[in-house]
Amino acid sequence: MDKLLNPLLNRYSMYKVMSGSLTILFVIALVLAFLGVIAYSPLAMIVSVTVIGFSVLLTSMLFGLIFGVRVHTESSFITAVILFFIFTPTLEVSGLLGLVLVGMIAGASKFILAFKGRHIFNPAAIAAFIIGLTGIAHASWWVGTPLLIIPTFLLGFAVLQKTRRVPSSGTFIGLATVLVIIVLMVEGETLGGSLVLWLSWPVLFFSSFMLTEPLTLPGKKWQQILEAAVVAILFAIPINIGDFSTSPAFALVIGNLIAFGFTRRQKVTLTFVEQKQLTPTTYEFIFTPRTPLRYAAGQYLEIRVPHKHDDFRGSRRSFSITSAPGEETLRLGVKFYEPSSSFKKALRTLEKSAVIESTGISGDFTLPKDKLTPLLYVAGGIGITPFISHLQTLKRRNEARDSVLFYSINSIDELAYKDILESAGIKVFIITKTNQRLTLPKNWVHINEPFITKEVLATYISDVDTRTAYISGPPLMIDGVKKQLKQLHVTHIKTDYFIGY
Repeated sequence: MDKLLNPLLNRYSMYKVMSGSLTILFVIALVLAFLGVIAYSPLAMIVSVTVIGFSVLLTSMLFGLIFGVRVHTESSFITAVILFFIFTPTLEVSGLLGLVLVGMIAGASKFILAFKGRHIFNPAAIAAFIIGLTGIAHASWWVGTPLLIIPTFLLGFAVLQKTRRVPSSGTFIGLATVLVIIVLMVEGETLGGSLVLWLSWPVLFFSSFMLTEPLTLPGKKWQQILEAAVVAILFAIPINIGDFSTSPAFALVIGNLIAFGFTRRQKVTLTFVEQKQLTPTTYEFIFTPRTPLRYAAGQYLEIRVPHKHDDFRGSRRSFSITSAPGEETLRLGVKFYEPSSSFKKALRTLEKSAVIESTGISGDFTLPKDKLTPLLYVAGGIGITPFISHLQTLKRRNEARDSVLFYSINSIDELAYKDILESAGIKVFIITKTNQRLTLPKNWVHINEPFITKEVLATYISDVDTRTAYISGPPLMIDGVKKQLKQLHVTHIKTDYFIGY
């Protein structure tokens, strides 16, 4: 399935996949309303989503002016559609006024409840939670109707596949499902009846479209899984204290606080210095951070390059950092394809001293703490970038580690960072199919194959099963290499997907 889905998803940014999936889900719900199988009128649905949308957007624009921040309209759209699915569609004036207020809270929360440039809470969740406390309106989570469960699952899976949040979402779905069924059975339901009632819980929508929001997630996978487990417990087990009762929104708000505690928040403002061409299709972009940055080798950051007439892939991308922690400049390696997206065209035409911002640094594709751990690096094309940060960090520390690199490229012309790789002094295997004789540095080996196979790995690395493997590159390449490493009994594998940025 990955072979069919990933090429399609890689054409779009994460935000486009999210907004597109929500739009399709809205259209499906609207069709079901026209058919009379959903209890809400099509007009009520159209009016409600429009009211919420304008409320979120206009409030965001207002606070954007106040705080001097450019509004990300696609983010406002995503928030509005999520709110539409958790608050009951209505045509009543009082109900519409409640939706206006909900949208205003969500839009304002992105600016008021923020720290160092990033909002702390999922805007839809905090809006539902606050409005619920006031008693003006309450989230019904009507998206949990059984009629929407199949499209929610399929579209949610697309979102999770794009964002690579399947482990944390799976943790939430599994634990929440078990706990919901247990709670229902304790209350007197049969197992079969509990399973039927589970279909009316917004478990799939919540996990796919809300729990995995990138700006409120902690940076490391184990932290994301822990947060998902805590949220699942609060989501499934009802707790009543006086007039207060827990809710899905409350569960996610608590999860966001846990994530906030894990994450080292820093507003990243970057001044563009220059770009250098590394290969015919790869460039390195060099920036100066306004304040010193804290990050680990192998992590990535998301940058935003606002530009006119942005295409379907949007104005944000994530890139692995190639510089080493402690350097005065921050460097990013970027691959360009033809035709390029509007984002990359804007990036290529950045003027010297232009200022851009990042929403933060994340990732756990970092060096193992044990310095004696033997390493196997496997890079596909631009996937070499996090390893460049690893190797430069080790060089700055004057620290030698048992490291081997398999570097797969389409042609020898696409060999990037040759000088850094050579100075690192590690064993390098270049995998590329060519008829020409290659002149490579000492300790480098050319493997005349189109791609990496388990036979190649086993032939050149006798102790492959004892190494911790790091794989970075396109999703299909990573999935293929990971499968073959497992067949070679490699048990410690870390991956860094380049998901079509």
